[in-house]
Amino acid sequence: MPNIGRPFANILAVFRSNANHQFTMPPMLTDADRRTSVSSQSRSASVLVFAVLVLCSSFGEVATGLIVPAMPALGEIYNKTPGTIQLTIVSFAVSFGVGQLFFGPLSDRKGRRAALILGASLTLVGSATAAMADDVSLIIIGRAVQGFGAASGNVVARAIVRDIYGADGSAKAMATLFALMSGAILAAPMVGGVLLDLSSWRAAFVLTSVAALVWLVLIVLVMPETRTTTKGQETEKETIQSIYFGLFRHRGFLAFMITQALGYAGLYCFIAGAPYLFIEGFGFTPTNYGVIAAIVMSGFLIGSIAARYAIPKWGMNWVIVTSLAIMLGASMILIGLGLLGWLPALIIAALEYVFWFGVGLLIPNTAAGVMMSHPNVAGAAAAFLGFTQMCTAAAISLLQGLIYDGTVFPMLTTQLALGAVAWAVWHCLKKYAV
Repeated sequence: MPNIGRPFANILAVFRSNANHQFTMPPMLTDADRRTSVSSQSRSASVLVFAVLVLCSSFGEVATGLIVPAMPALGEIYNKTPGTIQLTIVSFAVSFGVGQLFFGPLSDRKGRRAALILGASLTLVGSATAAMADDVSLIIIGRAVQGFGAASGNVVARAIVRDIYGADGSAKAMATLFALMSGAILAAPMVGGVLLDLSSWRAAFVLTSVAALVWLVLIVLVMPETRTTTKGQETEKETIQSIYFGLFRHRGFLAFMITQALGYAGLYCFIAGAPYLFIEGFGFTPTNYGVIAAIVMSGFLIGSIAARYAIPKWGMNWVIVTSLAIMLGASMILIGLGLLGWLPALIIAALEYVFWFGVGLLIPNTAAGVMMSHPNVAGAAAAFLGFTQMCTAAAISLLQGLIYDGTVFPMLTTQLALGAVAWAVWHCLKKYAV
């Protein structure tokens, strides 16, 4: 393990000593002034480490949010159908999922920092490739490389949270991570819309290239290694395939994983379908659509914040059931209003906000549940979760492009179906999970 210096050793001691974020004094310091100084430095540095985790874990969603407002414009510029343009989302999502299967075990065996450095490098290459592309096929390739690299941030950041906060503090820390992530995510479509109106679709990829470079530099300079290796782990000869097979046989793991994947895919109904609905159907400009999308996505932020306080008070099962009920209720009301012929844009946005709130309430619980079910292979567990949810999201994005008919119903009926299946899965398997 590389020498990360005394300050980071103190940080890890502080993190592990208190899962409730109350930073304590590092041990073995007798001088009062020196003790106060080191505590202050550790507190500042720990905030920076957590900020890097937010950047790593949110990069994939932000990169997609930045390009989404430009999808109708790309179709016009290159004379491509919505189904073809959706491949810029699908290629990213599939690579993002597959990449997690690679980076999760890599982080367990070679260390968290090594996985993040490799991922950031690939993300930078993919972003730059897409920015310089002169046809849709090269954009799709660039997005695939970008997604594969960005997968490291998503899976490894969750494993690091588990390393630092342990089983007891992971759910609360995960809720904080998701809340901060969603702040960046909801700003992405607004920024993407403004960049498109002021410049061109390339500006979004230039911005992601800069963000990937910042990510790489911060990992090298700031991030400590948090993976700990026990003697038993060093001699373990399990293959990656056997680890994943063991996860798949664990019904508690499946309960959390499938429920999260289906809820998360519901978000991609909006991500993939809403740009065409609002820009082409309702006549919004890209900037105006970006504002609408940001308002809708802020529901995820509020839901994640609510989860942080709801989990300790009511428990994971109650919060998961409530979140699924919220998602189903919003979808059913929207479909009902649509069948009555009264569904203006603002009502769609308001009830989609409620749907995103439900998913924001759901995901911190299910993500923490996945980590707690297999703490010794947290990286692999997070990887399998990420692979499943991104492949599900990719399939839903492709479906939205194929069935889009100029109305809101393809988006809404798919969300309702996903929510109903998630409800059924959780009620069948929850006894193994909680």
